[in-house]
Amino acid sequence: MTVEHPRTGVAYFGNRFPGHARADLHRIAPVCDYIVHTVSETDFYFHKRALEQIVGDSRRLGLEVWVDPWGLGGVFGGESFSKFLLDHPGAWQVLSDGRRVPAACLRRREFRDFVREWLDVVRSLGAQTVFWDEPHVHFHWDLEWEGIYGCVCGLCRETFRGAHGRDLPPHLDEDAKEFRRETLAGFLQDMVREAGDRGLKSALCLYAIDGYAEYDRVWERLAGLKGLSVFGTDPYWRWRPTHPDPAAHVAHYTQKALRAATPHGAGVQVWVQAMRLPRGAEGEIETACRAAVAAGATHLAAWSYDGGALLDPVLSEDPARVWAETERVFSALRRPRFP
Repeated sequence: MTVEHPRTGVAYFGNRFPGHARADLHRIAPVCDYIVHTVSETDFYFHKRALEQIVGDSRRLGLEVWVDPWGLGGVFGGESFSKFLLDHPGAWQVLSDGRRVPAACLRRREFRDFVREWLDVVRSLGAQTVFWDEPHVHFHWDLEWEGIYGCVCGLCRETFRGAHGRDLPPHLDEDAKEFRRETLAGFLQDMVREAGDRGLKSALCLYAIDGYAEYDRVWERLAGLKGLSVFGTDPYWRWRPTHPDPAAHVAHYTQKALRAATPHGAGVQVWVQAMRLPRGAEGEIETACRAAVAAGATHLAAWSYDGGALLDPVLSEDPARVWAETERVFSALRRPRFP
């Protein structure tokens, strides 16, 4: 399947000065159909007026506005701290070895209420789509292989006991895996429905992970969420681990996302690595985009604007060149035929 005109977008974060953002938006609008604005807990409490102007300017320039619950409750992806966790120490996830971890339990009413408040705010700002960014029950590879998992807080134990007639096991078994999947799916289905009730569409991004059957089940379960408009993944080829063939890596995950999403009528989004690139590797952006388009992606998105110049963990060696290459490739994608 080939899509000649995938929608293009970019993540934008960190800057809350409307005048500076306006200049950036004038660079973004000619090459993108949509923009993903991160709305962290810091934004929730301190930057609503500025974001209202930035979102308004985005829409006036013809960009569809997506919003990302960046780092909310330690549950979603994003380099952002959580005030919710400080205010609600009893709502943290608990691992099966007794350790508490800085991520909100997805079954806790107080966290679900907080996400609903966040939805009210982003709707008032003028958002159109919620981008549910890498949501997760606490997951750590080393602990997973040892059978240590979360969440086993008091509420989770009580819920599991009511369904299975026994306590959550100290080490991961099939019932605990299913319970964890349903914890995540139940939370997201509730939030997608809440977003829809507010007139907001929903898009979901999951980690690009292979070789672990349990995460494949997570993909299958979440791609089928009712009301999901777009399902996607982020196959960054120069991440952990590094993949030497960007085209093969991106094509593989695009096809995997298509298999998961197509039966449910959702579009397929592929995030392209436009950050943390060494000097001289900028041409890999075009390679990745070509692979995603050829494999059938309906949406492409670059993480992030300006080559990751804002954040140390994702800084490219030549961020200006990374963004210039992203502009060039996205501009070509918007022509009648991608050469």
